[in-house]
Amino acid sequence: MSLPDDRDMAWPPPGAVPEAIHTWRAWYAGNPAQLASSAAPPAENKYARAFFFWRRQRQKSIVRQPPPVHVPLAAEIAQTSADLLFGEMPEIDVADAAQQRLDELTSGTGVANTLLEAAELCAAISGIYLRVSWDTAVSDMPFLTTVAADHAVPEFRYGRLQAVTFWHELPAEGREVWRHLERHEPGVILHGLYVGDKTNLGVKTALTAHPQTADLEETVALPEGIPGGMLTWYVPNMRPAHGDPGGAQGRADISGAEALLDALDEAYSSWLRDVRLGKARVIVPADTLDAAATDRGSGRYFDVDREVFTELDGMNPGEMSITVYQPEIRAPEHEQTVLNLIERIVSKAGYAPQTFGLRVEGRAESGTALRLREAKTYQTLDRKRRYWNPALKAALEGMLAVDRTVFGRPTAVETPVIIWPEPRATAQELAQTLTMLRTAEAVSIETAARMAQPDLDDDKLAEEVARIREDAGRLVPEPGF
Repeated sequence: MSLPDDRDMAWPPPGAVPEAIHTWRAWYAGNPAQLASSAAPPAENKYARAFFFWRRQRQKSIVRQPPPVHVPLAAEIAQTSADLLFGEMPEIDVADAAQQRLDELTSGTGVANTLLEAAELCAAISGIYLRVSWDTAVSDMPFLTTVAADHAVPEFRYGRLQAVTFWHELPAEGREVWRHLERHEPGVILHGLYVGDKTNLGVKTALTAHPQTADLEETVALPEGIPGGMLTWYVPNMRPAHGDPGGAQGRADISGAEALLDALDEAYSSWLRDVRLGKARVIVPADTLDAAATDRGSGRYFDVDREVFTELDGMNPGEMSITVYQPEIRAPEHEQTVLNLIERIVSKAGYAPQTFGLRVEGRAESGTALRLREAKTYQTLDRKRRYWNPALKAALEGMLAVDRTVFGRPTAVETPVIIWPEPRATAQELAQTLTMLRTAEAVSIETAARMAQPDLDDDKLAEEVARIREDAGRLVPEPGF
């Protein structure tokens, strides 16, 4: 299949990008205009959609009022997901012939940062595409790039990616929209440049017509040895999608929690409205105001620092009074509502409240107890790792293949093994474990020292063991004869 040639073709094609992805991106971005237009999830009942807080704000936009408050919880959930996955880079183990070169590729092109950014966007909008790219004008080695799920038209078969067309809009003047389409098929990459409008793809033109595509070739044949025949792989955040159980694109972390997120913003906006209305106000008689000259003419004001007020002639005592009005701020009720909504949203996303610093007041528990309470978070993490593992292995193998076939280096092409890091024990938990093992005489001093300081090499470890024995009085000097 080639690139499209119908100038009147709608782009993106209808149904290519699920409507839910636009909703999830709006919550992730937190832009009030996007939230007002697309925060409500798709629903057949348009009246139910109208009850959403952000939809009501759009209807009231013509009335002057303080702006509503958005709580960026969706973005925080996505960032937490990325930190759990790639906050600590997994160990990449490959055959000795390729290990050194793969380490150079990953460190030299910033793969760790790319994966961290990709994981955040994956959790936010349901999925991400990993792509091996190369450009001799940018780098002398292949590098890993990503494409968001809402800028791709994929073709799946049995849940496996068969082909995909990426697009992005290029800078242009006027009302014309310039789009660069990049189609990946087994064995080939196709590039096309189109000039259309906001809704239609438009006319296909030469790649040299725009500076950002001038150095591209229309057809790039992939060399032999590329794993799977393509250099792009899809990573779903989580499957199945609630609105499309048979679909392959997956769902975002906040899927199904859109109404709760909307209620959270409404509750927080109500809380701050109470704060605004709760400001102290002073009600004074008109006769207590002083005259003042302003740029707009004469006016009157009340001097809050004035200490003495004189009753006016003809006024009965007690008629002149100054009243201070201080409304009540319902902080405890709002806080309880907000925290309850946050816990519900976090739980719906698949995480324990403790992961986000909730329900930790007055607790001083060991790492084991903490992991028991965060079991839901670790289950979600393991589930996501199973989606990332095959795509990440294929992408790293693809980098080795491109380094060999395109750049002509004698790089061995091997499939790496991804070793995900285990949750680190706290200092208190590690100390308890080592104490029990040493008391039971189950480990040696050397093994205990290696468990406590795994970063020490053999020589440093031997020195540390000697110092421990010396401090404990276990080194007996050799007797002289």
